[in-house]
Amino acid sequence: MNAWLAQTPALVTALALLVIPGLPVGLLLRGVSAVVRLGMSIGVSLGIVAASSLVAPVLGMRWGLLPVGIVSAVVWAVAATLRLLGRRSATVPAGRTGGAVWLAIAAAFAGWVVILVVGIGSPNDPSQLYDGLFHLNAVEFVAATGDASPLHMTMVLPGHSTSFYPTLWHALTSLVLPVAGGVVPATNVVTIAVIALVWPVAMATVTRVVFPSWPAAAIWAPLVGFAFSVFPLGFLNWGVLYPNLIGTALIPILIAAVLLAFAPAIPWPGRTLRLLVALAVAAGTGLGHPSALLGALVLLLPFVLGRAWEAARRGGSATRVVVGLSVAVGSVAFVSLWSKANVTTHEWLPTQTIAQASGEVLFLSPVGRSTGLLLGILVLLGVWRAARERLWWVLVSYLVSAVLYLASAWLPVLPLRSFLVGIWYDDTTRVAALLAIWGLPLAALGMSLVVDRLHALWRAGRRVTAIVLIGVIALLAATHLLALRNDLRYMRDVSYRFDGASQGLSPDEAALFERLEAGLPEDALVIGDPLTGAGLLFAYTGHDVVFPHVTGRYGADAALLARTLVEGDAAVCDAIENLGVTHALDFGDTVLFQNHYTTYDGLHDLDEASILTEVDRVGDATLYEVTGCD
Repeated sequence: MNAWLAQTPALVTALALLVIPGLPVGLLLRGVSAVVRLGMSIGVSLGIVAASSLVAPVLGMRWGLLPVGIVSAVVWAVAATLRLLGRRSATVPAGRTGGAVWLAIAAAFAGWVVILVVGIGSPNDPSQLYDGLFHLNAVEFVAATGDASPLHMTMVLPGHSTSFYPTLWHALTSLVLPVAGGVVPATNVVTIAVIALVWPVAMATVTRVVFPSWPAAAIWAPLVGFAFSVFPLGFLNWGVLYPNLIGTALIPILIAAVLLAFAPAIPWPGRTLRLLVALAVAAGTGLGHPSALLGALVLLLPFVLGRAWEAARRGGSATRVVVGLSVAVGSVAFVSLWSKANVTTHEWLPTQTIAQASGEVLFLSPVGRSTGLLLGILVLLGVWRAARERLWWVLVSYLVSAVLYLASAWLPVLPLRSFLVGIWYDDTTRVAALLAIWGLPLAALGMSLVVDRLHALWRAGRRVTAIVLIGVIALLAATHLLALRNDLRYMRDVSYRFDGASQGLSPDEAALFERLEAGLPEDALVIGDPLTGAGLLFAYTGHDVVFPHVTGRYGADAALLARTLVEGDAAVCDAIENLGVTHALDFGDTVLFQNHYTTYDGLHDLDEASILTEVDRVGDATLYEVTGCD
């Protein structure tokens, strides 16, 4: 616990970065409640960080707080100007945010912090999953190069000058890095900040905007999220999916921002400001991960089409023609974008029957998670209330997320399935997270109905009935603890396990890194099987490695060494000289993922290589120097 307490300044830094850059914009919005202002502030903050990462290299600036401050100042100036232009406009009434919402957000924040601290173990415990290798090294890459641009993430493409990869997560984490003291603790602190703050606030924000007649629903929205297993904890146990995590957490805020931008009776300065806020949140969502932005767009389609239908129905012939052409052109553009963004791999295939997948949607317990019994009931109540309120587009949007999940989990027609869910790599876990975007607000609406009913029973003197119902609800809620327990157990036993039985990096290997940080020459280039955790030398020390990730385009010489370094023949020495390799790491045969992309067999049993000499060792983790290629 002392290690976590020592990271309090880093957590405060992360929280400040999530709120402060966008806070003046949130405060300048008119006609919205305080919790919505906070949600928009977070969305704009991440949009500013994303924009700053693009602008910094254009201005010739190293990545850091300065470019964030410059972009923030410009955004603040624009927002203040629009607010001044609209100062004489009719005041748009703002909904009130009661103290109960803040208590709920505070409770959710505290709950997620406790869960993550228990699940991760220590701030110094790295993710031991396949994608963790890339993301930890990518944070160091940003810090080392001083460039967080998503157009310049060339870590696994040596020699390339441009390559697109969404870098919002890495840009944000690198800003926390100086305070956290290392890539691993910075990553874990940002994980806590995003899950504990952004996700509960996002749920409260979208619920408050979509269900203004039921303000109590926003109280429950941050709390019912604990019952949904796939997101966010599932993204820490699968992947690990840091970019998808931050992008998906922003989807509810983006939806709320779009709804605010198209609200009726807003003076043009206020509407312009709201549109710019929506664009900023869209930038953060897209540079969090493009699939999150596309997911938000497809969930917004029912709203947009509904608005188009209303405009055509109320307008004249000319309006109908314009609306019809706009819908046609927009549909073609959307389908084209959806197709172009497809990154299907056919690696993950459907595994369930239609009945199984439908049942998981009904209970809101997808991807084979332990089924809790309360959440599904609350969603059905919320669906009933939304239908009574004629919020058809919300229900259609929720249906869209369900259809996407059914396609991913069950649809046997693979070309159609890949067209529908290929932007998520055909990965059912990533698609399943979309069920939370509407499922949890609807469940919160359902919970507010239940609470109202309990209050009515209590006031009517039927207190025994009310107490019995409360007991039943508590028992149903307890059924969700099994999924939470399973997630925590997997985090401790696999995802963040950091001992001699870790599937990736072990304490001995990390201890060797610590010695090598000062022990290796600055110009050293180290080779090792990245699947054993050897590639994390870069994240831990900043020393260059040949393979910072499992996949990439490292060239023919690197591929030859991966297969045959241990043989130590003339071809190996030529490749070593061409690349400039000076050292090699052998971390044994335990790998974090069964390799089926590239073979690294030549980087094992290096004690048999005649061209290598052992120079340092901690336990079984061994560093060799190239000495036999003169």
